[in-house]
Amino acid sequence: MELGQSQEKYQDMISQTIESSLIDLYGINGYKSIIQTMMKECNKSEKEITGNYELFSSIIQRIFGKIGDSKILEPIKMEINKNQNTSSISQP
Repeated sequence: MELGQSQEKYQDMISQTIESSLIDLYGINGYKSIIQTMMKECNKSEKEITGNYELFSSIIQRIFGKIGDSKILEPIKMEINKNQNTSSISQP
């Protein structure tokens, strides 16, 4: 697999994890509200925000502060780590 494809797969996994975690935590309306707020704050698209964890986390911290860290980022970080461990185990 090429590095570009690998990076793209990783970004898709991050994006899906962020989306599903936010929806699980706050429902579809909460997800949309959080993402719309973030898009206004940084002038980036939903895909750009959810595909880049570093960008996502810095915007969350800027908007929500410590509460964003514990209520939004912690559950997502745990989910990403779980997914990374699962995918690294399943690859030869």
